[in-house]
Amino acid sequence: MAHKFELSEPAKNDLKEIWFYISEHSPASADCLLRSFKEKFQLLADNPKLGKSRNEFIINLRSFPYKNYTIFYFPLQTGVEIHRVLHSARDFEDLFEDFFEGLKP
Repeated sequence: MAHKFELSEPAKNDLKEIWFYISEHSPASADCLLRSFKEKFQLLADNPKLGKSRNEFIINLRSFPYKNYTIFYFPLQTGVEIHRVLHSARDFEDLFEDFFEGLKP
């Protein structure tokens, strides 16, 4: 049985933004990058412990670097859920703190 990857809504939005940004210069390059992300997502689905544990952000969250990006994901019974796909230059700590601040009552 092949493992599967699922994309969260934030991950889908991240991929759209990445594609639009790169496609301004080269739609073919943007398409190629998204295909290569899909290959990495499948690699992670088949090997969910491959990435680094990122419990400092969210329990069970893992990250995997790819090109200039970091893929954040959660291992699942059937594969992985891709949580975010972010440029590696971003401040991840602030990003995840902002996420939790939005959850406070």
